[in-house]
Amino acid sequence: PTPTPEWRDMMKNISDISCAAYRSIVREDERFVPYFRSATPELELSELNIGSRPAKRKATGGVESLRAIPWNFSWTQTRLNLPTWLGVGDAIYQILASSDGDTLRQMYKEWGSFATTIDLVEMVLAKSEPSIAAHYDHKLVHEDKAKELGQHVRKIHAETEAAVLDLTGHSELSEDNVVLRRALQVRNPYCDCLNILQAETLQRLRSCDEGNEEVQKLLKDTLLTTITGVANGMGNTG
Repeated sequence: PTPTPEWRDMMKNISDISCAAYRSIVREDERFVPYFRSATPELELSELNIGSRPAKRKATGGVESLRAIPWNFSWTQTRLNLPTWLGVGDAIYQILASSDGDTLRQMYKEWGSFATTIDLVEMVLAKSEPSIAAHYDHKLVHEDKAKELGQHVRKIHAETEAAVLDLTGHSELSEDNVVLRRALQVRNPYCDCLNILQAETLQRLRSCDEGNEEVQKLLKDTLLTTITGVANGMGNTG
């Protein structure tokens, strides 16, 4: 059906809540940029020949200096997929707990475009593996504040899962997407191994003597192989 004025107002409310939640982490938390650059392969992407443009518009700068593709690509590699879901759970949880909760549930049941958007977020959550992201933190993140943020972000991920399941009425993520669930069962064990190798390679590459060009080349080749494998296994680059 055509969205009602009430539904349009609800979308504005969802947008405001989710945007504020997203920015509170990405732009307003001083721990975020150091965490992002240590917990993902973002710094190494600009040195790998995997695209026609540099990963960043500037050699220095914060999140705003990144191009959209490597920003998403980095989070896809660690299987956290943060840009897709961050803020969504806050909006769903707050609205479901308010007097507008029934309206939000009605929107999901009756408004196809809205339901498709929620289902896409649910699909990305199903493809995410916070335990893999936690392994990257363990291997690569050294600052205590950054580690705390990583734990906080994974807590938000779990809360977002719960909020989406509450709205959809599902007991498991993407439970009605048989093809996706089967694909994840088949490919996750292979992707898991590649992620473990990638985290180890990143750790070694970052601690490698800059003068040891032979070892650096070997590690960079290995990193590129794992990046290609994870991207293919996930079915997208971000």
